[in-house]
Amino acid sequence: MSYFLKEFGKKVRGYRELQGLSQEKLGELVDVSTKTIVLWETGKSFIEYPTLVRLAGALKIEEAQLFEFKPQGCETIANQILAIVSKLPPIKQKQILDIIKTFEV
Repeated sequence: MSYFLKEFGKKVRGYRELQGLSQEKLGELVDVSTKTIVLWETGKSFIEYPTLVRLAGALKIEEAQLFEFKPQGCETIANQILAIVSKLPPIKQKQILDIIKTFEV
């Protein structure tokens, strides 16, 4: 599996979870099967542009946001933290922010 497909899949999953959508519900909104959503999220399949537009609409994001990742090996610690935190629900994000604030000098 290519790095690109894997990272794209992580973005799809993260934004889906942020919206509180199941794979089944996202499939309905995008008019694709649940299996297709699974294939995208696991980096085993890619997406055609018209479907990408529907996917971004269902996730309430711009299409480009699904491609905002750095080339392999360029991850900073801050980016790694951001990638993890962005997948959490808002209440958990707030808890993480509160924890990080305790380290401020």
